[in-house]
Amino acid sequence: VTVDPKTANGGTVKKASQSAPPGVADSSGADANKPKLKGVSLDNVNLAGKSAAVATAVQSRVNEMKTSQQKALNEIREREAAKKKSEDEEDVVRRRLEPKIKAWAEEHGKKKQLRALLASLDTILWPGAKWKPVNLGDLLDDRKVKLNFHKASRVVHPDKTMSLNAEERFIAKRIFDALSQAKTEFDNSK
Repeated sequence: VTVDPKTANGGTVKKASQSAPPGVADSSGADANKPKLKGVSLDNVNLAGKSAAVATAVQSRVNEMKTSQQKALNEIREREAAKKKSEDEEDVVRRRLEPKIKAWAEEHGKKKQLRALLASLDTILWPGAKWKPVNLGDLLDDRKVKLNFHKASRVVHPDKTMSLNAEERFIAKRIFDALSQAKTEFDNSK
């Protein structure tokens, strides 16, 4: 007979023949290292021997907890449904816009350089994006390339595009990825 160190304070004793090795699932299929969580049952509240006031208060609290649980469950389901809808919208947009973005970011199967991406950024951005077109001649200086990269990043960064529709968010996300990869290549070439 061995004492389980996790429950030694409670005095739980396990027989050596019944415990599974660490990390191995026991016969019930649960991992032996994970404690089994048991929630509080709200259905079988024992009110025997309680005064009427206590019984009413307990029943009231149980009803509040059930309502709270149902509300939380509904909120989780709504969030999951909204997330799935957003992912489905993005998938539809991806299928439609992927060739356009690929044509902007690549040429003959090779990724374009950062200067070329920044110079042509106005052709791929959505209408109303806060981006002033830049000439390739303005990007000959490395310092100006970095400056314009940071300006472009502020326009298309995923944290800044959360309020846009699915199409614009997708475009911004792909532009940000392409610019980031090109910036890494630009920094590595120096």
